[in-house]
Amino acid sequence: MDIDATLAADACPLPARPLRQRLGAVLARLVPPVLVVLLALSAWQVRQAAPYTPASGFGYGLGVVGGSLMLALLTYPVRKRLRFLQVLGPLKHWFRFHLMAGILGPLFILYHSTFHVGSFNAAVALSSMLLVVGSGIVGRFLYRRIHHGLYGSRATLQELQKAAAERLEALQPALAAMPAIRGEMERFAALAARQPAGRWQRAGHFLALGAWRLLAARRVRRALAAGGAAASRADLESLAAVLDATLRAGQKSAQFATYERLFSLWHVIHIPFLWMLLFTAIIHVVAVHAY
Repeated sequence: MDIDATLAADACPLPARPLRQRLGAVLARLVPPVLVVLLALSAWQVRQAAPYTPASGFGYGLGVVGGSLMLALLTYPVRKRLRFLQVLGPLKHWFRFHLMAGILGPLFILYHSTFHVGSFNAAVALSSMLLVVGSGIVGRFLYRRIHHGLYGSRATLQELQKAAAERLEALQPALAAMPAIRGEMERFAALAARQPAGRWQRAGHFLALGAWRLLAARRVRRALAAGGAAASRADLESLAAVLDATLRAGQKSAQFATYERLFSLWHVIHIPFLWMLLFTAIIHVVAVHAY
């Protein structure tokens, strides 16, 4: 098997990354779970020891900061809809702030409450906040499926279909010498391109594509390992990454239209959640200061 020719057939070869980049990638994977563990431990300590109360100076300050950040979530949809606010900077920076406020705001509120619910209006406000946070997580997931990265431009179905077709076409000369791998790639491409007639059949097809891609990738790797004994491990891994990227491109193209519809539906639901959060938060603040 000519591994070098196979890699050359792809339009985007995968160069070896410098050591600094590899270490950065490892740290990027380790930092989030470490932060989650530290936050969980500190939350447990605050709940058990109760070193302050929500009405104390420190606890009250946490509530003010958290509430302000949750209120600031509304600046992004306002900036998005009012054109004269374009002078205040690109929309992507506002989106970054929206995401940051949506993470830090609930954290401050939870630490403000010492992870206890003391009244009915506090329970309603907290439930509304958690509903908005959950909705935001779903929206972030859907957003990434129809945009180029978290802060990139919106993709189009035609663009994704063209990219997937070009990737598969670029691999054809190399795959001619690997009939088993070529058969798996073409089989998945045909499977992804299916258009089931019924609603439930389309839903099943959409949900199953990820599992089908993983199975296809596993079979491709097995066939590659069986036929590439003379090649180096690094070459085989690079080729496997190229083939897996091609499978992913086919899956993304096939699922794009459904994700686009889901994102539109989510957008209709998420905005009322924000206003409900604002309303319940105002009631909570008024009730706390009145009584």
